[in-house]
Amino acid sequence: MSATILTGKKVGAFQAADGEWMFALFERTYEKNCYPHIDQWSAMAFGRYADVMRRVFRHASSCEGGMLQSRAGYIRPENYIATWRSLLAKPFRLPDQTIRLDVSTSFRAAIPEASLDDVRSSLTAAGFAERVDEVVGGQAKVSLYGDAALLEAIYGESGALSAWRVLREHDCSSVPVAADLKLPSRDSSALDRMPAVRCYKIDDENRLVSFDGQPWENAGWQYSAIGGFITDVAYPIEMEAAGFAKAAVPVYRELMRNGAPLPGETVIEITRLPQGLEDYCARVADELAGYLGLADGEGHAPERFSFRFGDVPAEPRGSAMYKLCNLRSQQVKWTLPQDTASTQSVDEATSTDLVQMILELD
Repeated sequence: MSATILTGKKVGAFQAADGEWMFALFERTYEKNCYPHIDQWSAMAFGRYADVMRRVFRHASSCEGGMLQSRAGYIRPENYIATWRSLLAKPFRLPDQTIRLDVSTSFRAAIPEASLDDVRSSLTAAGFAERVDEVVGGQAKVSLYGDAALLEAIYGESGALSAWRVLREHDCSSVPVAADLKLPSRDSSALDRMPAVRCYKIDDENRLVSFDGQPWENAGWQYSAIGGFITDVAYPIEMEAAGFAKAAVPVYRELMRNGAPLPGETVIEITRLPQGLEDYCARVADELAGYLGLADGEGHAPERFSFRFGDVPAEPRGSAMYKLCNLRSQQVKWTLPQDTASTQSVDEATSTDLVQMILELD
């Protein structure tokens, strides 16, 4: 499997007409399986602090599974996030410029013809309906500073297109932004916001997880479970308590690694096809029921059925377990024999020592 190799990062920033700070994030990368290895700069995020950090957290989730690496190899997501945060605190000034929003079939067009409907939708949703005709007409010339909000609607985190279409790394000056840019300072109590996490190993790869006593869910393979934690849990907390991700991701990773095997007495209740799911989800339930000997003569599962985890057959070649782990969360309810999963709160000695070490090394 290939990976994207990261060789450089840069941040440009400016104050828009409304006084808000806007950021452009650039990465220099190459693809590991493409030769020769020639790295190139590309704008990977544009917008306000919370929005560009959302993109950073999304990329960080790719680090955990090895899809985004450095030349030296594996990048810890928490370090990737912390590095970007340090660069965002000391960006280079991004001078104003006029950007022509050309529309064409070119791969590098500011607005590809095939994306016009998406651009219309993005502009309308952001309150720029009156400028749709101007933009999709292909002749619009806009100011980076004066029209930052419009550009964000098209090329920001919620926009239809990527920022590399209109921004280049060399657009940044070599002049650092003045000290009037202030990011949220690190919150020393950030880790206090860590939810109570319980984890069991369904098998060698898949993890069953519960947050704060909520229903159990199969979070997928360990790297996927950690990636989901980064984007869905760590990001919103980080926006309220800076420094949370740096401390919390290693703690969560250890919880995933050290989860106990799921007890065989765990009861699993399956709903064949909950409302709103695609038909193929029912077929997965049918195949699982077949392995368990619960399917009817036509190979269909009951609308609802249950079994013990210990009754899932290991053969043929783990096929039943594979089907179980590929059911949607809406189809599965997990009930453990006793709600006694080891919940490692962050005030336990082992977790506190780990977090303190991370903070001291930062």
